[in-house]
Amino acid sequence: MNHRLVAACTAVLAFAACTPPPPAPPPAPEPAGLADSTLCNLVQAEAAKEPNLNVDRTPDVVKYEPRPLLPPKGGYPRGVIRRDGTTKVKVSVVVDTAGLPDMATFAVLETTHQWLADNLKSNIPKWQFTPAYKNGCRVTGLWVFTAAPGQKPQRAAPVRKPTTPPKKPATPAARKPAA
Repeated sequence: MNHRLVAACTAVLAFAACTPPPPAPPPAPEPAGLADSTLCNLVQAEAAKEPNLNVDRTPDVVKYEPRPLLPPKGGYPRGVIRRDGTTKVKVSVVVDTAGLPDMATFAVLETTHQWLADNLKSNIPKWQFTPAYKNGCRVTGLWVFTAAPGQKPQRAAPVRKPTTPPKKPATPAARKPAA
C-alpha cells in the first residue's frame, strides 16, 4: 500500500512539473479615479486661469444667511430706493472648489446705490456655496448676483382667443324654414 501511495505522489509531482506555470496575474488596476483626478486637475487648472469658464453647473448659494438687502433699523439710507420705487444691484465673485467666495475677486458690475453693493460685500463671505462643476469635477467659477427689487413686472400683451365663424348647416335640407 505504501508503494501505491508513493507511486501516486510521484505521478502527481511529475504531472505538476510538466504543466506550464500559471499565467502572470494581470497588472494591478489603476486606482479608481486616478484618470478622473488627472482630468480634474486639467479642468481645475483651466478654470483657475479663467473663472468665467463655461461650466456644466455654476456656483450657487446654499443658504442666504444673513439675508441680503434687508433694510437696517430706521429704514434704507436716502436714495437707495429711487423715486420710481426701483433699485438694482449686480455683483460677481469667484467661488472656489470648496464653495468659499474669494472676496478679493468681488466686483460691483452695476448698482443704483453704493449701500446695496456694500450690503452684499459684507454678507457674501458668510454664505455657503456649492462650487461650479465641469466634466464632473469641482472647479472655481464666477457667481453673479442680480437683484432689482421694486421693478414693475412687464405685463404680457393679452392673448386673444381666435373667433370661430358661426357654424353653417351642412345641407340645405337641414335648414329650418323661416316662419
